[in-house]
Amino acid sequence: MTTHADELALPPFSAHRPGGHRASISSHSLVVTKRGRMPICAQCGTEFGRLPRGRAPRYCSRACQARAYRARRAEPEPPRPEVSEREPEPSRTGGGLTVDAIVRAAVRIADADGLEALSMRRVAEACDVGTMALYHHVDGKDALIELMVEAVYAASGTPERLPGDWRAELARVARAEWALYTAHPWALQVLASVQPPLVPSVLAGVERAMAALDGHGLDPLTVHRIAQSVLGQVQGLGLLRVSEIESSRAEGPSLAQWRASVAPVALRRQDGDGPRFPRLASLERIPEAAADLDGLFEFSLDRLLDGIAPLLDR
Repeated sequence: MTTHADELALPPFSAHRPGGHRASISSHSLVVTKRGRMPICAQCGTEFGRLPRGRAPRYCSRACQARAYRARRAEPEPPRPEVSEREPEPSRTGGGLTVDAIVRAAVRIADADGLEALSMRRVAEACDVGTMALYHHVDGKDALIELMVEAVYAASGTPERLPGDWRAELARVARAEWALYTAHPWALQVLASVQPPLVPSVLAGVERAMAALDGHGLDPLTVHRIAQSVLGQVQGLGLLRVSEIESSRAEGPSLAQWRASVAPVALRRQDGDGPRFPRLASLERIPEAAADLDGLFEFSLDRLLDGIAPLLDR
């Protein structure tokens, strides 16, 4: 930290949005000290320890960047002037470009073609700007993916809590997660990790799952393990749902088609006087055995909650 004797504050640069209304976060704030110009986080006001080379960063961490993004989304849009002509498109230099527009374009690309198809160049093309214009708003692809996760989780939402009904509450959290992976398959690839992006909306989902167990006398570690078991079950079966979606995207056979054509050949293999795998062969005429992923998800969720119940009934 600097002292009054060696610090001289410079006024921050003012950031303005198109139309004349001021943005909620200044682009850069600098403090002049004996060490030179030191950047200050536009979100929390923390002074950086050193000034990196190149463009001065706006935020001290990705968490501050995510909070700033959420704050911008919460701001009411100013009234637009009534004009008879269509407003001009953003220029190739990024005039009129916003973080929200970048994130929406990136989510559309990932939803349609998967995370592997996402690149800063392709997002720039979708926004009709040059690639370098994106870096005035996001630090890079990793930061963009975190903002995408924050956006889709925040948009998915969950109904109001059901206090006192732990089972119904955990089931609602699990179903919301299942629906999220169905709508945004790429999100599973990002979150099924021991080091997922710890953005606020993801943490809020885990917090809600843990809160469902309040009042049952369980220690924090047990509560956390129960919540992670439920969410982990969703992610495990989510791999099958994502595989089904990717197969459809590649115009391959659907799960039902595969079940009707490929599986029977393997199940009919003979070993002596009967099928080599008699128990599996008995499922040949039951299409729900492999094709109904939603039914499998609901069945497994109910059984998992049945197993959790004795811990809460002690």
